[in-house]
Parts: sequence; structure tokens; C-alpha cells
Amino acid sequence: MQLSSKLPTVSGTTYTRWGRTSCGSQSKLIYSGQMTGPDFRSEGGGSNYQCLPGDPEYDARAPSGVPYSKLRPAFYDTNLVRDIFGASFYRHRIPCAVCETQLRTAKLMIPAKVRCPNSDWVIEYKGFIMSAAEHRKDQGFFIDDHFRTSYVCVDDKPESVASKPASGSFFGGLLHPVSAACSGDETLANCPPYLSDDRALSCVICTK
Repeated sequence: MQLSSKLPTVSGTTYTRWGRTSCGSQSKLIYSGQMTGPDFRSEGGGSNYQCLPGDPEYDARAPSGVPYSKLRPAFYDTNLVRDIFGASFYRHRIPCAVCETQLRTAKLMIPAKVRCPNSDWVIEYKGFIMSAAEHRKDQGFFIDDHFRTSYVCVDDKPESVASKPASGSFFGGLLHPVSAACSGDETLANCPPYLSDDRALSCVICTK
């Protein structure tokens, strides 16, 4: 048997850059789209977000006129903490980009960090951890969020989908910053160095 002289192709890994339409300088864009998820009023639907492309392809067999679980746009719901982005993105739809690294096969999202562990890792982007808000009856602006979603790292220099911000009542996925529980009875063991509940947690996406 003759062995092939060709070396195997070295591939990379992929990650989603939430809040932007492009990738970092060391990664390649696969596609960009709009961040979507379940309606914040719903108790059904998926528990993770999807980066929905702008050019869908439908299977000819796909039925119509039947009940579906719907993907709705995700919005920055940052009216109370708009300063984390340096400007107000309240009610703006959130874009996303799916990216491929160049010859780097490991990917890591580190919460509460703005740097990668060491020089072996490349920073793809940094930002803030965001998710649907908790269901809290003692805080009126959280009372309508019923479902659990993924924690995602949203770029700290965000963009918005090219459309007008939602006005009046708006429904879809509402992303809020995430903080460490450092007050009350159920707190983290290490407060400090983790700070009070009103401090948004950072995040960084690393590859190597």
C-alpha cells in the first residue's frame, strides 16, 4: 500500500461575534446576520440564540400554515445601563457575524475577563456578558422575562442592524447585562474581588 505524501489539511474553529457584522483582523467572515431568539414573554422556544443569515434558503418541502416556534429579533435592552457601550443602543436590533479562525482550533469564552490567559491565545474580541433578564417580581422592569437563554459575549463596540429602533411595545429577545450576585443571602464565595450586583461583567473570546 502506498502512503499518501499529502499532509492533512489543518482546519480552524468557528465562533459567533455578537453585536458586530464583521470579524477580527485574524479571522475570516463566513456570514453575517441578525441575532434572534424566542419572545421574552414566551415560556417555550429554544434556550439559545441563533445568528440568522440575511439570505435564507427554504426547502421546497417546508409546509406553511402550521404552528411554529418563531425566531424573533434580539434587542439591546440597556436603557438602565446604557453607559456600558458609551452610547444608547436601547431597542436597537443586534447583528452578528459567524467567523472562522486561521489555523487555530481551540475556542474559549472567559467570563469576567478582558484578556486571554497567556500569549498562546489570541483575543478575537472582548465585551460584556448578556442574556435575558431574571424573572423578578420585586423589580418591575424584569417581570416579563420568562425563559432561560444562553449567556453570550456581546462586543463592547457594538453595531446595530440597519433599521429603525423599535418603538412602543416591542417583543423578541431582550438582552441585559449580567452581574455577579454579591448581595443578599445567595452570593458568590469570592465577593470581593467580585463587586456589587450593579457592575456589569466583562468577557473575552480567545482562540489558539
